[in-house]
Amino acid sequence: MGHLYTDIVVKGVKSAKELKNVLIDSGDTYTVLPGNVLEEIGASLLPTEVVLELGNGTRVKAKAYGMVVSILGAEAPSIGITFEGAQSVVGVETLESIGIKLDPTTSRLEFTRPKGMAYFYSSRQVSSGVRTFVLTQEDNAGIPWGMRREVTPDATRLSIITK
Repeated sequence: MGHLYTDIVVKGVKSAKELKNVLIDSGDTYTVLPGNVLEEIGASLLPTEVVLELGNGTRVKAKAYGMVVSILGAEAPSIGITFEGAQSVVGVETLESIGIKLDPTTSRLEFTRPKGMAYFYSSRQVSSGVRTFVLTQEDNAGIPWGMRREVTPDATRLSIITK
């Protein structure tokens, strides 16, 4: 599998910035960005420094920031890491938060759930043997919706929940 690059948008409290051809590294936990990008967008500095081991074995002190990352039109909160000499890389934590995975057989990004879906998952067992699973979210207009799946020993029923 070769290298995979994508365009991303990073957002903070001050602004948003589009970054072109950012490397996706399935071996990186966090998204790494140059410090000036995180400061420019107004990413929120987290109250801790972390020590990271880079792929070449070098250990560095890094600052962590909270931000929003958008890839392929879907976005989610993410942690951005920076240190001296940091180059832009998208890590697995960001991909998972957005609901994207890297398919190593095709070298393509694939959605693992509908865009904008941040699952709220609940499950309850009822004494009658019915198990109910509920997934909910809010759409772009702030209207809650979701899916309910009820599993019994005899059947599974799926219904859409709207308000």
